[in-house]
Amino acid sequence: MRKAFLLILALVMLTGCASALVGAEDPIDPIVNDLPPKNPTIGPEPITLSVWLDLDFTRDNTLFNEMAREFEKTYPQIDVEISSFVRESMPQKVKLAVQSGIPPDLVQGHVYAMAGQGLAEPLNSEWAAWASDNPEPTSQFLPSALQETMWQDNHYGVPLDVYTLVLLYNRDHFDQAGLRYPEGSYDFSYLQQAAGVLTQPDKKRYGFGFTTDPWYVYAWITGAGGNLLVGDPETGFKLTLNSQTNADALAFLTQMVESGYGPRPSTRPRDYEDVRQKFLSGEISMYFGESQDIHLIQSTNPDFPLGVAELPITPARESGASVLGSSGLFIPRGARHKEAAFELMKWATSDRYAFPMARRLGRYPAKIWLQTSPEFTENLSLIPFFNQLNNARPYRLDLFPTAEDAFADAIKASFYAIATPAQALEHAQEVGQNSMINPLP
Repeated sequence: MRKAFLLILALVMLTGCASALVGAEDPIDPIVNDLPPKNPTIGPEPITLSVWLDLDFTRDNTLFNEMAREFEKTYPQIDVEISSFVRESMPQKVKLAVQSGIPPDLVQGHVYAMAGQGLAEPLNSEWAAWASDNPEPTSQFLPSALQETMWQDNHYGVPLDVYTLVLLYNRDHFDQAGLRYPEGSYDFSYLQQAAGVLTQPDKKRYGFGFTTDPWYVYAWITGAGGNLLVGDPETGFKLTLNSQTNADALAFLTQMVESGYGPRPSTRPRDYEDVRQKFLSGEISMYFGESQDIHLIQSTNPDFPLGVAELPITPARESGASVLGSSGLFIPRGARHKEAAFELMKWATSDRYAFPMARRLGRYPAKIWLQTSPEFTENLSLIPFFNQLNNARPYRLDLFPTAEDAFADAIKASFYAIATPAQALEHAQEVGQNSMINPLP
């Protein structure tokens, strides 16, 4: 019986591989096929679903196009049209599309912020219907990521991926300098000391790489016990940009640059990409990188002497807390094909696509199994990332775009010595507070 079973299993796997889409770099696993049942209430009328995705998810991989084609086979009356945009540009595009009355049907983004700005459709009834086919669908998602798709305890989306920041370092550089690796109980003092030792002007090498991106800088702030925004939808929100803790954290970064331990970051959007490139070329020895950077480095440069550690401990807490990032799928307010769009959301977040999303893109699904799946936990470089997820704080300043822009300007003003960190954050506080209107109740 066992031999017969194994033979049948082998035939099933071969059949699945043979039917995989031609040109797919890593065919979708035929064993992982937990797609939701076909929704019989979707009518036969032709529908075109307009889907907006983060360009980072589609630029170098066909996974979501493969998903769209399979979805169309199940629902032949539906045509899925995927457009991709730079992540940072999408909130404004969604706002303009909603205001114009012709929004897309499905968008990837930070659902919490979009819902709070009144740009997303509530989905409680859709989640309730989902639960009738799949009891407790919420139980499959990481609670922290699920929370980022809700507003006032109401569902506005479905979690897609989750990420955070870890310390990436060049092991060879540490070995050559005779430094111990930044693992275990290392702190900001050791990080600063190591950056000084690793900085070698004769080799045009810096110890650390910095970015002006607010999400990245928030990791330094929350690690020191600071925050940018406090409150909740029920009681209202309050900006805390100008706290002393925040000023001290920003001063630490700018002092590292002034000391010559890191190149002064550019002011261009997405300058964190510059940091990663400098790390790969050996121009810097350490940086705070995203979890998907680990995948990118290991898949494109497997011989790179990559070291990964949790963020440094601080007096503010027992272990370094990182910043939580999570994207989800939501339906913009006024979208015409809500029912069909929600079905596609269920497909996109199913394990059938979640596993290859992690394998092929290094974008890790917001699923409970993520931190225990042997396929990923056996990659020891990911363990610090999994550990950081447990205490990471969500970044929510994007709920108030003008305040976020003011914070970004304060970071740049500090790095370029236009103002002291305290002065820059005080100005950002004033600009942000004057513009801030609490989101929809």
